[in-house]
Amino acid sequence: MSHSTTWTSAPESADEPSPVDAATADTAMLGQLLRDARRDRGLSLKAFSAQSGISEGLLSKFERGSGNPSLLTLQKIAATLDIRLSDLFHQVPSAGYGHGDTEGGALRPDQCAIVRNDDRKRLVIPYEGLVYELLSPNLQRDLAMMHCEVPVGFDGSARPFQHKGEDTVHVLTGRFEVHVAHESYVLEPGDTVTFQSSLPHWWKNVGDVPVTVICVNSPPSF
Repeated sequence: MSHSTTWTSAPESADEPSPVDAATADTAMLGQLLRDARRDRGLSLKAFSAQSGISEGLLSKFERGSGNPSLLTLQKIAATLDIRLSDLFHQVPSAGYGHGDTEGGALRPDQCAIVRNDDRKRLVIPYEGLVYELLSPNLQRDLAMMHCEVPVGFDGSARPFQHKGEDTVHVLTGRFEVHVAHESYVLEPGDTVTFQSSLPHWWKNVGDVPVTVICVNSPPSF
């Protein structure tokens, strides 16, 4: 998949992958990650199916890159593997790090880190069309920042999130409806909402164009 993070990028050249080819590549990469994680734990497909509640047939399709798991299904898979959903982020190549000049020498990555545009770790949810890109270097810091692309028609009401901490969502493009507990807020480009993420919350694209947002979560819990 192309690492462009806007919906208004320049036309692709003839030797660049098409969006369809890129999506297929992302699905294949996700399948490989799932298969490797399962095998690393010594689990057969049958055993993994029994533990996750997902049929062997679907798991096999996901691992071959021919299925489109939903976010809810990926959450079940991650829970069975005892990993965070964010562990399924992938990157090519590794994110770069900035080195500032200090009296004692270059800054360590834990002191200052740069993630270049083309080096972002990515997680694609093909079934729902969601694309997450990690803007912060990792999920071991005090906060996590992500760029998220939300397709037209997306409605997360069936899968509300609830976790400790605080979330901030800033809208870059599109018309975005954020539900927090029993309240709902429609956000336009340039609008920002901050809320306690211990409250049930979910998103909806209520416009006719894809939504892009910047999300900040502290502490990281994705």
